[in-house]
Amino acid sequence: MTEEQPDYTDDQIVLPPIPPNEEERLRELESFQILDTLPEQIFEDIVRIAAYICQTPVALVNLIDRHRQWLMARLGFSDGEVERTLTFCAFTINDPDRVTVVPDATRDPRFANNPYVRQEPYIRFYAGAPLVTSHGYALGTVCVVDHQPRQLSPEQLEMLRLLSRQVVTQLEIRRDLLRLEQRLLQREQEYLSLNAYLQNLEDKLAVAQQQSLTDPLTGVFNRRGFASRLSEEIERARRYQVPLALLLIDVDHFKQYNDTFGHLAGDEALRMIAQLLSEGCRKHDIVARYGGEEFAVILPATAGDGAQVLGERLRRLVQMAAWPLHPLTISVGGAVLQPEMTDEHDLIAQADSALYQAKAQGRNTCVIIA
Repeated sequence: MTEEQPDYTDDQIVLPPIPPNEEERLRELESFQILDTLPEQIFEDIVRIAAYICQTPVALVNLIDRHRQWLMARLGFSDGEVERTLTFCAFTINDPDRVTVVPDATRDPRFANNPYVRQEPYIRFYAGAPLVTSHGYALGTVCVVDHQPRQLSPEQLEMLRLLSRQVVTQLEIRRDLLRLEQRLLQREQEYLSLNAYLQNLEDKLAVAQQQSLTDPLTGVFNRRGFASRLSEEIERARRYQVPLALLLIDVDHFKQYNDTFGHLAGDEALRMIAQLLSEGCRKHDIVARYGGEEFAVILPATAGDGAQVLGERLRRLVQMAAWPLHPLTISVGGAVLQPEMTDEHDLIAQADSALYQAKAQGRNTCVIIA
């Protein structure tokens, strides 16, 4: 006796039920960040294996999104995605503990009126193994499709189950690697941000240190900066056995200039003298403001005759400058580092003694004690 085929004439499509954990399932799906990505060879291989094992012309690896079925890999099927209401797999994810088998879709009331059954590609047979994550969410399926009614052997069903587990394993490995990469990128960004912060801090510290060694009025070294540099240059001179000279400079009659023209004019005069001294010195010489109207110039690798030449040059530069209110001159006293000097204080005392002699000789004079 031949069984008659049911006649579903109302054309009503049976909608697949929505899993009770749908929102959690969708969040789990989103965590894999794989929807709408490019094809991957591992999933392409799995559909070929599934089709070979089950001897079907169509095999798919797919994920069920909120409104669609997206195909990660497909064999024998042209569409890249299908409306969720029309998919067999949307039924399968509601039963995550078993392989869903539809031997003849035309005899199944859930699918008989489905457009994919009644017209191209004329699905007759379907078997889908859910893709169930380690958290228990069914995200999609590995499924096989035929255009003829049929059944699968228990071994084929088990192989379909194994392939679905392999897909989930690959997805979870992919997600773990993606999360690791994101953490590494985040740490790299944090490292770069920390480096930028430290560099900015170092720059600020360098500026602060420079400011602490610089006279704010004239822009040359202050007394603290002078002491630091003089100590360094004395150590270097003794280590390499090279000469070192020091000039101490006093602005002649500066108090009278201040009293006559005011402190603002006096400040401007000190700025101008600092500029003249800096311009008159060599690149490696070190100019500092030693006191109120006193300056010092450290002369590395310079003996007595060189100190005399430089001292005279600086004296003439100041004397010949175009002073806007009243001409100013300087007195220069210099000394050369001697083996018997114990520290920088001895060199400063010697240069100060020479400066005293220059003033005693009538000022606007350079005296060097070598």
